[in-house]
Amino acid sequence: MRRIVSVVTAGALGMMLLAASTQAQAPKTVSAGVYTAEQAKRGEAVYKEQCAACHGDNLEGSGPMPPLAGMDFLTNWQGKTLGDLYEKTQTTMPATAPGTLMPAQVADVLAFMLKSSKYPAGSTALEGKMEALLPIQIDAAK
Repeated sequence: MRRIVSVVTAGALGMMLLAASTQAQAPKTVSAGVYTAEQAKRGEAVYKEQCAACHGDNLEGSGPMPPLAGMDFLTNWQGKTLGDLYEKTQTTMPATAPGTLMPAQVADVLAFMLKSSKYPAGSTALEGKMEALLPIQIDAAK
């Protein structure tokens, strides 16, 4: 009887470890809630000050300035990572003074962009580091 219990226990433990490792390998996506509501609020203030003049009050873009929310944004960025978007924003924005936003400001603006595209907030703020954002894929909002 002990042998059967040990085999069953070992088998159950093995299944839990397999499930945990499979979950750990699944890519993290923005639909998982990767920013906080407070961070998005800070990002909105930075956006209004630094970005809205070119990208519009509603992140809709205009002319050569791309949209930063909605289906058009998703068409440009789906399948890429938040790290890609972070790097593009950090190095090229604002257009009048590229690279002048602080890393935390860029992360906050990204949080506001995600909120504006109807991605859910979570309990952990985005980090202002490209390396931390590279594993987070941009997927379709649910």
